Amino acid sequence: MPETLESFKAKFPQVWAAYEDLKNVCDKGGPLDKKTIELIKIGISTVMGREGGLVAHISKAKKAGAQNNEIYHSILLAMGLAGFPSTLAAFAVAKKHLEG
Repeated sequence: MPETLESFKAKFPQVWAAYEDLKNVCDKGGPLDKKTIELIKIGISTVMGREGGLVAHISKAKKAGAQNNEIYHSILLAMGLAGFPSTLAAFAVAKKHLEG
């Protein structure tokens, strides 16, 4: 995914800049701290089945101070919406990135 993302950014720099601006406004538009925002995005990535997003937001959550158990809890919270197979797949991705 990173290679695809870099290619997209190079081909459509104005679109990428507008997306980044929108994302930043949304992230900073409320009272949630960075760690909480990233934990929510982990849950969203789980529900949507977005492995690349899941990996990116796990990394950002860790940098924002999230503990492994908080990340796993974010994945578990998505089960009611995502179902067991999607939750299990997200757990596998998280385990790989958190525990090697």
